Order: sequence, then C-alpha cells, then structure tokens
Amino acid sequence: MKEMKSLIGLLIMSILLMRARGFSSCFNAASKRTAMVLNIHGHSSKFCFSLTATSSSLSSQVNDASTKAVPKRFRPFPFEYHQTLTLLVESVTNLGVGVCRIDLPNKAEDMKPQEHSGETSKIETVQNYAVDDDSSPESLKWVIFVPGTIPGETVVARVFRNHNSYSDADLVRIVSPSKLHERVEPVCPLAGECGGCQYQHVSVHDQRIWKSQQVQELLHKIAKFEKESFPSVLPTVGTEHEYGYRSKLTPHYDRPDKKTGEIMAIGFQRKSVRKLIDVPQCAIATPTINERLKEVREEVYSGEYRPNKKNKGATLLFREANEGVITDPNQYVTTKVGELNFRFLAGNFFQNNPYMLPVMVEYVLKAALKHSRGGKKMTHLIDCYCGSGLFCLSAAKSFAICAGIEINEKAIEEATANAELNSIKNCAFVAAKAEAIFESQERIKLKDEEEEGILVSEFPRKSTVVILDPPRKGCSEEFLDQLYKYQPQRIVYMSCDPATQARDASGIVSNGYELTSTQPFDLFPQTRHIECLCVFEKVE
Repeated sequence: MKEMKSLIGLLIMSILLMRARGFSSCFNAASKRTAMVLNIHGHSSKFCFSLTATSSSLSSQVNDASTKAVPKRFRPFPFEYHQTLTLLVESVTNLGVGVCRIDLPNKAEDMKPQEHSGETSKIETVQNYAVDDDSSPESLKWVIFVPGTIPGETVVARVFRNHNSYSDADLVRIVSPSKLHERVEPVCPLAGECGGCQYQHVSVHDQRIWKSQQVQELLHKIAKFEKESFPSVLPTVGTEHEYGYRSKLTPHYDRPDKKTGEIMAIGFQRKSVRKLIDVPQCAIATPTINERLKEVREEVYSGEYRPNKKNKGATLLFREANEGVITDPNQYVTTKVGELNFRFLAGNFFQNNPYMLPVMVEYVLKAALKHSRGGKKMTHLIDCYCGSGLFCLSAAKSFAICAGIEINEKAIEEATANAELNSIKNCAFVAAKAEAIFESQERIKLKDEEEEGILVSEFPRKSTVVILDPPRKGCSEEFLDQLYKYQPQRIVYMSCDPATQARDASGIVSNGYELTSTQPFDLFPQTRHIECLCVFEKVE
C-alpha cells in the first residue's frame, strides 16, 4: 500500500511539474495500443492511439516529444510533435510527396479533429485525397505525407504537423527499399533539404512515368472523367538534359540580421519549413548561371551588391540569354526558339528550359494545324495569354491570320516588336484581359494591307483554333463562359498546372467538346512540375 501511495504521489508530482512547464505528455499503456494524453493547456484528458506493428508494416513510437520545443499552433491530434512512425509508402501525389495511410480507431467522440483554424494546405486545395472514402465506420484512414520517398518503400518518418484529415512528416530513414522503383543518389547534396527539387532520388525514367500517371489521375479525380471515356494520357516527353538545363534562376535572401547586418542564407525555401536554405550551386541551373551565382553571392555577402535596401530581403535574378547571364530584370535580352528570335525583358515570363521549349512548340503547332474531322483546314488562330508571342508567331506561317491577347501591356509591346523582328506580317496583338477578346471591337489589322481589318468575332468558327496558355491558376470563369459562346473548332490548352487544367477541362467537355489528346512534358526534370497539353475538338 505504501508503495502504491508513493507511486501515486510521484505521478501527481510529475503531472504538476509538466503543468508548470506547459508540456503535454503521452504515457503508453501496458498494452502499447492506447495512451492517455494529458493536455495541460486545456486541463483535460484525451486519448491517442499508439499503433503497434501490423501486417501492413505500420508502427509508431513517441520520439521524446517532451524534449522538443512544440510550436504554439501545433494540434496534437492524432500524433505528438516529432512522433516517429514506421510507414509503407503507397503512392506519390502530383505535388511530389509520398502518400502513406494508416487506420485510426474512430469511435470515441473526443478523437475527432479540432475545427479548422483557417489555414489551407496546397494539397487540400488541389486534391482532396487525405481521407480514404472507402474506410469503414469503425476506422478512419489517416494520410501522412512524407517527401523524398518512393512507392513501395517502408520508411521511418517524423511528424511535424497535423491537419484536419492528414499529417505532414519528414523522412528520417529508409527501413526497406521499394521493389517497384529504384532509388538513385541525388546529384545535389542539398536534395533532401532544399524545396526546389522533389525527385532527385528517383530515376528520370520513373519520374516521367509518374507524371503521366498523375495527369491521368487528376483528369479522373478533378475533371470527373471516367478512365474509359477519354484517351489515355500519353507518355511524358522529355529530353536528355536531366540537369543543367534551367536558364533562369531566382534565389532569395531574407532581411539581414538586425545586430550584425549579416545575411544568413541565399537560396530557396526548405522542404518542410518556411526558412531558406543556403544554396551555393544549383544542379538544375545551367553551368554559366552557376558561375555567375558564385560571383553575385560573394558580392551580396560582402555588402558590395544589394538589389534592395540594405535592411530588407530580396530576390536575385539570373537569366541566361544570347547576351550572357543577366541579373537586371529591366534589361532586354534575346533568345532563339526554332527559327525565330525573341526579345523580352529579363524579368518577364519566358519559358526557361531552352532544350525542351522547341519540342513543346512543335507539339502545339502540330495540334493546332491538324485538319478537322470533316477534313477542313484550320485558317485562323487566337492565342490567349500570348506573352511575348511565342506560340502565335511560331504558328503564323501556317495560318492566314493570328491574333494574340495578353493583359501585360509590356508583353504586348514585346510581341509586336518580335513580329517585326522576324518579319511576320499576319499577326496582331492586343493588350486586354483574355475575358474581353471575343467581344473586342478592336479590328485586327495586318501589315501592308489597306483593308480596315477584321474583328475576332468575325473569324470563321469551323476553321479557328484557340490556344490557351494561362497562369498556374488556370482560366477564369468569365473567360471560359465567353469561350463556350464563341465555339471555336478546336481548343489547344497548354498548362503549367494539370490540376487547374483538369478543372477547366471538365467545363470545356460539358460545353460541347471532346478531349482528343493529353500530352505531358517534362519541362523541369528532378521536380514535380508538369507542363501538359490537352487538345479539345468541337463535337459536331
């Protein structure tokens, strides 16, 4: 009895001590299946579940959470901060992170997640795969996202954030390799920490297979297309330039230290925290950019060069072009794509893989020029979100008339100048929102012609192609509504985000079009990014 009283007294003292320190602690029960969580801040008890090894090779343990500084906004359901779990990686999301699932008992009322705090994850926004819809009432399929993993691997991961229906964790170590895919040694020593690349641990062959599969899955999950009802996504197209291809780099540095005035890091955001990692060299950037990066870093660290005020952070620019590596965003540069020359501001948008870009342009032109099912030749082209005129000017020699539209007036000036630079006379460019192009009263006037010009609304619909190349957020509803009313024969849609493209594809198909082809491109090897071309034909 004395021993029991002593034990109880020791337990009470421990609880009081933890309350004074503001910690939460989890005591494993003798069964190692359940544990009591003492929520000191809320002065209440909750149950968490410590999963032992199962047939699915899933297990967990508390990783001395009481010794870690728990973030103030950390929610303790269903795992403690820095709790380690042994997990089987099932798949990889289109955001480049591994997906692991485990069963959590779902009976107790107090096991329910806390109300959403207002924060929104990119994964929640793009795809809601966090909860398995097939889970039984007796259990909840809980998803844990782990970057740097490969489907089929068993890994140890450390939880650092719990959301409403999933958790984020860092990779600690590989327990057993995948039998499905080969893990390769990353070229960059920072690949495990830097957020710039997601796939350096995977062969490019497998990366491209994943990217096609991810596009297929997005069309099924987001566009709600039945997999049998649309053509299979084609194999991802890439080049042999797997590293050293990126012709534009924008590393950052934060506000200098208030006391010392020193800059702590020049680089990119880390994988799991919003802090910069210092990046002396970037493996996917061109060799000449890396040479210039080394020089500029020394200038910035010494204080000799700061593109912003000394007490603020900044984004550096490195743009490789015909003029060399340019660091001034307001300087004009030139580059060649296929047979055409393009001039644009170094800081403006222009695709930055010079090896892959001509390949993508050829695919767009081939899709745009194909005769209709009725054998009709395409004669008119509208290039929405045209930028500096890349697609419009590249297609000009094969169309009677081309019209480009862009909200950025500077880009329209560049596109017009690029038409003159390449002696192209059947292209006209208009600075306006893409939503207004189909109702525009501005006549398209061609060079060296005396006629008053033609309205876009007067283009012959059955031989008109519309090219879309919107920003990552996709097309606006206002634009799509006008596109549906306009009813061109063909829509050629290039996207840097297949998720928003799939969303838009759903509306396009439901408004009288058929998806005839889906072609992904590996514009940025070693990263999760996918460029994707969808072609839609009007249903007669």
